[in-house]
Amino acid sequence: MPDLRLYAPVALVLALAACGGSQQGAALSYGESARRDYERALAAVEDNDCLTAAPLLQNVRREYPYSRYAALAELRLADCELSQQHYTEAIRAYRSFIRQRPTHAEIDTANYSIARAYFQQIPTDFFLSPPPEERDQAATRSALRVVRRFLADYPESEHVEDARRIERQVLDLLARHELYVASYYLNRDQPHATISRIQTLLSEYDGSGVVPEALLLMGRTYLHMREQRDARLAFGELVDRFPRSGYAVQARNYLRTMGSTDPVDAPEPEDQPRRPSGGRGIEPGTDIDDVTGDDRSGLGGSGTPGTDSLEDTSEMGIEVRGTDVEAADLERGRTSGAIEEDIQREERERAADEIEEDIADQQREEEP
Repeated sequence: MPDLRLYAPVALVLALAACGGSQQGAALSYGESARRDYERALAAVEDNDCLTAAPLLQNVRREYPYSRYAALAELRLADCELSQQHYTEAIRAYRSFIRQRPTHAEIDTANYSIARAYFQQIPTDFFLSPPPEERDQAATRSALRVVRRFLADYPESEHVEDARRIERQVLDLLARHELYVASYYLNRDQPHATISRIQTLLSEYDGSGVVPEALLLMGRTYLHMREQRDARLAFGELVDRFPRSGYAVQARNYLRTMGSTDPVDAPEPEDQPRRPSGGRGIEPGTDIDDVTGDDRSGLGGSGTPGTDSLEDTSEMGIEVRGTDVEAADLERGRTSGAIEEDIQREERERAADEIEEDIADQQREEEP
């Protein structure tokens, strides 16, 4: 009878090999199952069928938490929230993903998607009242802050081109809002507040397409204040930076009428008579249409509400819907008190945004 002890080592080796093969097969089955279920959910996401995709993605996260598809499922769930316009939930989901998976390959996509979520909340329907630049700008400022941070952190991302498009559109909207408020203050005979708003526009939103219009309004406002040198500087900057702009044509006409071809070196006219109240500071009797070279009679007038104290600036205004911001608001039932409340709320939101950005920057500096 053969000695069974001789076969014991062989049996042990065969048993171990079978066990190892079983474990390897189980591992392959786990990974393949995760991939299969994720791809099924992804197909639904790509078909914009998030009602079908969401439970499938949740199942991937629950059943395969140690596979790489769990993280991808988490990101696609956030995408579903965004596509369904659940912006608060989407932003929360993307931020959770960034916090828990800071080294993930798609971390740039998550940050970019937060910028998109803020951007898509911005009102853009020009058929509704009030127009976009007159509405609350909290989401707009948040979109600008987030997209600029994304561009700084991920300059090589595939989303950079689209992020720059978002940045340009947001800059224009915020700049138009500043111009709207500046015009409102001008119609309220508060030219210093107008200048302050335009300076904010030029310092914070210099890349926007509204800058030529803002420089022209700044020059006109300085003329109303009889600040000839500052007016020349504003008109001169407009001509130098945007020589092909239609606003530059008007600026050249102002400079020519003021007797200046060089806005910086031209001397102040010492013997120029001053008008008793709110004069333009240019030659007495000069019609503003002769100065600007165009007919702006439809943009204001002595009979327009809110401009009686600015007989010389009633024609100075924004090309978009004219200058009489207050009259337009009154037609929509918005009182000057309501507009003031909107402006004050905006200032509070701006201050809060700056604090939030400072805190975020400090946290980023403390990160290893």
